[in-house]
Amino acid sequence: MSFRRLLPSFLFAALLIGWLVTLLLVFGSLRHDTDEQFDRIDASQRLETAMLDQEIGVRGFLSTFEDEDLDPYREAKQRFDALMVQELRRARSEETRAALLRLRSAAGAWQSLAAEDVRRLTLDDTRFRDDLKTREAPIDTFRAELSHYQELLERERERDANSLLRRAVALIVAVSMLVGAIALVVLRRGTLRERRYNRAQAEFAAAMQSAGDEGEADELLKRHLERQLGDEAVVTVLRRTPGDDRLRAGTPPHAGTPLAAGIADARPRDCLAIRRGAAHSQGDEEPLVACGVCGGSGPASCRPLLVGDGIIGSVLVEDPNGRAARDRRVVSDSILQAAPILAGLRTLALAQSRATTDALTQLPNRWALQDALQRMQAQANRSHRPLSLVLLDIDRFKVLNDTWGHDAGDRALVAVGRALTGELRESDLAARTGGEEFAVLLPDTPLQGAMAVAEQLRGAIAAVDLDLDDHSLTASFGVAVLGLHASDAEALMQVADRALYAAKRAGRDRVEVAEAPLPGPRVSSTLDEPDVPVL
Repeated sequence: MSFRRLLPSFLFAALLIGWLVTLLLVFGSLRHDTDEQFDRIDASQRLETAMLDQEIGVRGFLSTFEDEDLDPYREAKQRFDALMVQELRRARSEETRAALLRLRSAAGAWQSLAAEDVRRLTLDDTRFRDDLKTREAPIDTFRAELSHYQELLERERERDANSLLRRAVALIVAVSMLVGAIALVVLRRGTLRERRYNRAQAEFAAAMQSAGDEGEADELLKRHLERQLGDEAVVTVLRRTPGDDRLRAGTPPHAGTPLAAGIADARPRDCLAIRRGAAHSQGDEEPLVACGVCGGSGPASCRPLLVGDGIIGSVLVEDPNGRAARDRRVVSDSILQAAPILAGLRTLALAQSRATTDALTQLPNRWALQDALQRMQAQANRSHRPLSLVLLDIDRFKVLNDTWGHDAGDRALVAVGRALTGELRESDLAARTGGEEFAVLLPDTPLQGAMAVAEQLRGAIAAVDLDLDDHSLTASFGVAVLGLHASDAEALMQVADRALYAAKRAGRDRVEVAEAPLPGPRVSSTLDEPDVPVL
C-alpha cells in the first residue's frame, strides 16, 4: 500500500492526537494554575497566622521580660517576612502587588509599635493594656487589607480559568489548522519529491540510452546513484568478464581500499549477490558468511544485475550513513533501468570484439590494425613522438602446411601470436593481418628501439618448439618509422612492406629497415595480396 493512500488515515490520526495532546496540555495548565492560586490563598492565610503569632510572642515577652520568651516573636517575624517576599515575587498584576504592599505597610506599622513596647524594660499593667489596644488598630487594618487581597486572588483565579479555556479553544482550532496545513505541505512535498524523482530517473534513462560503451554506462550508473544517495555513498559497478570466469570493476575503486584488494582476483561466486541472485547487505557486525568482494568494506549493500535469467554483474554501494538501505527504491529502480542497457552494450562489445579479433590467435585483425594505426598516427602527430611499424611474415609457411598439415600451421600461428604478446609492452599492439602475416605497432619508439624490438621478437619466434622433425620456426621482419620513412599511415605500410620483402630476398630470418619512399606507383602491402608470393 502506497504512502499517499495511507496519508488520509495518518492525518486523521495526527489531528486526533493533536486534539488529545492539546486537551491534556490545557487541563494540565489549568490544574497547575489552580494549584498555584490555592497555594497563594493558603499563603495569605499563613501571613495572617504569622502576624498573629508575632502579637502572641510580644505579649508573652511583655508578661515576663525574659529574653527567651521573645523567640516566638522573632520566629514568626521571619516567617512573615519570607512569605511576604515570596508573594510579592508571585504577584501577577499591579493590583495584587499594591494590595500586598498595603499589607506589608499595615504589618510594618504594627511592628514599629511592637518594637517600641519590647524596648520597655518594666512591667506596668496599665501600660500593657494601653499598648495592647494601640497594637490592635494596625492588626485590624492588616486583616481588612488581607481580606481585600484574598478577594483579588479569587477574582484572578476566575479570570485565569476563563482565559485558559479561551486559549484551549483557540489552541484546538490552531492545531486543526496546523494539521491541515501540514497535510497540504506533505501532499505537495510528496508530489514534488515524486516529480523530482521521476525527472532524475528519466534523465538517467535518457543518458543511459546515449551511452556509447560499457565503461560510459557503468560510470553513468555510478554517478546517478551517488548523486541520489548523497556524498558519503560510494558506488562500484562489478561486471562479469565475457567468459564469466572473472569479476572486474567497471568503475574501479580507490587503490589501497579493502574493496580494491577484494576485487583484484575475484570470481563471480565470490560476490554473494551474484551467487545468491538476490540483494545482500552487511553492517558493522561480522556476518555468518562474509562476501569475498566487499567483506572488509564496512556497511554496504549489493544487488545483482539481472537480465532475464542471467546475471551480468552487481552494483555495490558502500554506505556508512545507511541511505541505500532506506532508499531501496532508488537503487532497485536504477538497476532495473540500467541492466538491459548494460547487457545490450555488453553484447555489442562482444560482437565488435569478435569482428575485430582473429579467431585463431585472439590478436586484433587487419581491420583493428587499420583503426589503431590511424589513431596512433594522429596521436604521434600531436605529440611529435615517433611511431614505429614492424611487419613480419613466417618463413616457408606454405612448406609447413604442405608437409605437416594445416593443424601444424595453426599451431605455428598461435605460437607466434603468443610470442608477440609475451614480448611487447601494454601500449604496443600486435595484430594478425592475414595468412602468416603479422604487424606490430610501437608508439613512442624511435628507429633503434624498433630494431631492437624486432630482433627480440625474431629470437622469441625462433625459440618456439613445434615438436616437428627437421623444421624450425623463423620469421622475416621489416621496420619503418613514421616521419622518418613515411609521412602518413598508408605510406608507412608500404615502406615497411618493402623492407619485409627485402628481408625475404636477403635470406629470411632477419630484420630489414625501410628506405625513404620513391615516387611511383603504389607498392603492394601486407594488407593486400602480394603480387609475387615468396615462400
